[in-house]
Amino acid sequence: MNVEMTNLSFVILATLVILAIYTIKGIVMIIPAPALYIAVGALFPTPFAIIITYLGMTAALSVAYILGKKLGEKKINLLINKQERVSSFLRTNQDNLLTLCFLSRVLPLPKELFSLFYGSIGMKYPVYLIVSLLGMTPFMIPNVVAGASIHTPLSPEFLIPFGISLGITIVVFVIYTIHTKKMQGLIAY
Repeated sequence: MNVEMTNLSFVILATLVILAIYTIKGIVMIIPAPALYIAVGALFPTPFAIIITYLGMTAALSVAYILGKKLGEKKINLLINKQERVSSFLRTNQDNLLTLCFLSRVLPLPKELFSLFYGSIGMKYPVYLIVSLLGMTPFMIPNVVAGASIHTPLSPEFLIPFGISLGITIVVFVIYTIHTKKMQGLIAY
């Protein structure tokens, strides 16, 4: 067997395994997304890694959405009510479903639980998918890029993407905190 065929077989097998892990991630909430992003970035050239990651995120988002749709709103609400941060976040932001969907992807909240929720309430799938992917992109791309430089963890190529991701997290958190305080102020009056 020639080397090119062996490399192609590895790429195909690795791609299928990564996509399977992402699909499982849609229902198993313990697989950390950043670890997957970095792993894919380490295994594949960056442009291909980003494509694979989008495909994987689409699979994970789709599986959880479909499961939420099958389980129904009543069962998903029981799950949500057990998570104080999630139920509080939903109560505070329930007026605008698009903003809620986007913020639930940007903030450090259990993304799979929100996917179940959006499926259970019948949010339009194309809108859900596009808004979810847009919300996840600012964290995904820096982590995939960092994965490409994992062999030199103290290099700027590895550290800068993490700095960008951390900066995005801080900015979104501050904006969300200000927004939440304003909303609570309006509700109090």
